[in-house]
Amino acid sequence: MLNLPVRLLGVLLYCFCSFAFSSPASAQSYEKLYSDYRDSLYQIRLIEKSSNSKAGLGSGFQISPDGLIATNYHVVAEAVRDPDKYQLEYLSVDGTKGKLTLLDIDVINDLALLQQDKPGPDHLLLAEDTPKKGETIISLGNPLDLGMTLIPGTYNGIASGSFYDRIHFAGSINPGMSGGPAINTRGRVVGINVATAGNQVSFLVPVEKLAALLKHFRTQNNKLDLKQVTYQQLLANQRRIIDAVLKAEWSKRSLGEAKVVGEIVPAIQCWGNTLEDDDNPVKRIDKGCTGQDVVFLADDFNTGRVEYEFFWLEADDKLLPSRFYAEYEAQMSSFYPGNSAGEDDVTNFRCKQAFTSQARDGEASPSKPAHNKMEPTIARTSYCVRRYKDFPDLYDIFFLSLSVDQKNRALVSHFTLSGFTRESAAAFTEKFTSEIQWH
Repeated sequence: MLNLPVRLLGVLLYCFCSFAFSSPASAQSYEKLYSDYRDSLYQIRLIEKSSNSKAGLGSGFQISPDGLIATNYHVVAEAVRDPDKYQLEYLSVDGTKGKLTLLDIDVINDLALLQQDKPGPDHLLLAEDTPKKGETIISLGNPLDLGMTLIPGTYNGIASGSFYDRIHFAGSINPGMSGGPAINTRGRVVGINVATAGNQVSFLVPVEKLAALLKHFRTQNNKLDLKQVTYQQLLANQRRIIDAVLKAEWSKRSLGEAKVVGEIVPAIQCWGNTLEDDDNPVKRIDKGCTGQDVVFLADDFNTGRVEYEFFWLEADDKLLPSRFYAEYEAQMSSFYPGNSAGEDDVTNFRCKQAFTSQARDGEASPSKPAHNKMEPTIARTSYCVRRYKDFPDLYDIFFLSLSVDQKNRALVSHFTLSGFTRESAAAFTEKFTSEIQWH
């Protein structure tokens, strides 16, 4: 990833005002919903053992008489990562506190199942029918540690443009509401609070994902190695993504005098920008494409990203090649991987460098006449890999290719794959490099 001056990041902030009820009738019905289901709602607390103090807060809800609680994985992730440092507790609406045991997780859909030490008096039922678009649903949770709150909004179906199913909820979710339920007017859970983009654009995990996690837990006889569960989920997820990407029709798009990869699948969106300044003789055209969501594993570790970028640089023929390449090097010196990971999570990158060729199609360009055969363009290519320490066979792959044989033209290609197998990465690399072509 290049740190561009202008760039749409498309980052969703994990779960994060008030709502003015439109009529006394609405207020009365919401008040009844709250009074009917308040005993099913809990604040989930991440407690730092040494200080015996709160280190994180979220929301959760009881889903069975025996005290199973559902929440988001990102609410409890630090307790999964470092159980010696953190423990989990719950706080009920009436002030009752207790211990929580982590039972099962779904890192792909950001869900977790917990067990109360003492089951609460009530629980919520999971909906078996899908709301209609435009139907009112109500998000419940504990925003900013202010107490349980109801936020009515609108169900808008599954949001498009993602590798991961998320319900588009037209309502405002605030920090601390992560993991709380969204219910229909009959009190059945239809989704789980997970993220917001602000301006009453929020997202919920569909309740079917929670039902599947509950079934998984029940069929495993309550004996689960959560690290192994995570590994299997990540492995299946990268296979699902790479299969979808490789089976899709890869469209080419013109970029300067080259053709590069466009939007492969709806979950990968592309954006462009041109940098042109009278004080800088080198013009640059940028094209960046990225999957809109990632899989959260910890505060400083995410995975499941597919990202690729292209940069076309050109200058007038009068510009000396030495000056062109000095500017080229200055602009292309700050690449980094598209996902975050710490030294406890991954090894250092190991890179292989080589000179490779990029095909030329023989078509006419603004500065070159058409020919039947044209020599390929030469590029300096780096292929870098870092291994996941806790998850064998999963890697981050960082690819960078810079053309080096044109005196006043250059094409830069980059991609990041995070959390993929070597076989998946090799298949993507072969396809990706074969699609790049100069006019």
